[in-house]
Amino acid sequence: MCPTNRGKNLKSGITPPDVTIRGSREPEVVVVGGVHGDETGGVRAIRRLREADLDLHRGVAFVIANPDAVDAGKRYLDSDLNRVFPGNPAGDREEQLAAQICELIQDRTTLSLHGTRSQPTPFALIHRSQPPQLDLAARMPVPHVVDHWGVNEGAITSCGLSVEIEVGPQGTEEAAVAAENQAYAFLKLVDALPGDAPAADPDFFHMADPIRKPPGISYEVHVENFESVPAGTAYASVDGQELIADDPFHPILMSADGYSDIFGYGGTKIAESLESAQQTLLKTERG
Repeated sequence: MCPTNRGKNLKSGITPPDVTIRGSREPEVVVVGGVHGDETGGVRAIRRLREADLDLHRGVAFVIANPDAVDAGKRYLDSDLNRVFPGNPAGDREEQLAAQICELIQDRTTLSLHGTRSQPTPFALIHRSQPPQLDLAARMPVPHVVDHWGVNEGAITSCGLSVEIEVGPQGTEEAAVAAENQAYAFLKLVDALPGDAPAADPDFFHMADPIRKPPGISYEVHVENFESVPAGTAYASVDGQELIADDPFHPILMSADGYSDIFGYGGTKIAESLESAQQTLLKTERG
């Protein structure tokens, strides 16, 4: 099928999400890239998938979420798109885009592809308020699944059955290839493509408070993401001065230059199996 631009009622000068539908029926699943305009791996994967000769068994919408930000090479233009879901049709640029994207994906199983400066190995992000996300993420070929409930609210995971995958080094061919591989695995898992996705056996974490950067010029990180950091460990340094962990934590999205004001996030390992993760998240949500 031909590219389909489903945007409507956007303010003048705002480019709607770029939607291309493939398959012989209305889309039942969605693959999204370009939520952040400077994370090009997902965008490149979407463009390659659009041009590929796919034996699709279900209708699939391939979406570049924020074309104007992609063209500008910026994370966003008015507000961070991945912090304003479910959006506002009368809001700023990204709030309008979020409303349209949320409407598109609300009843469709969705994969959203992102890039990072902090983690070369792909991992999944879900929100515990949407329990089916956990099951889907656990079947993706990633070593870690992270519940971001209470942190970075307003992400695309607030809209129905959607899972985010951080695919690797932002702006690299490595990230584009990883994004494409994750998309193929996803399409197989949801029976949109024939074949089996690679087996997965992830562990499960909860993302907690951001780890702030003190003022400085030179920053270093001394720990590995998802590896346990005991209390008393030097986890980073600022201008040569070590920063010591007061409490144990598992770093998530930690890097020296990924964010301007934080190193990343502290985290807690909650389970090593899907069943245990389901029980833990259900228990804490009720609590």
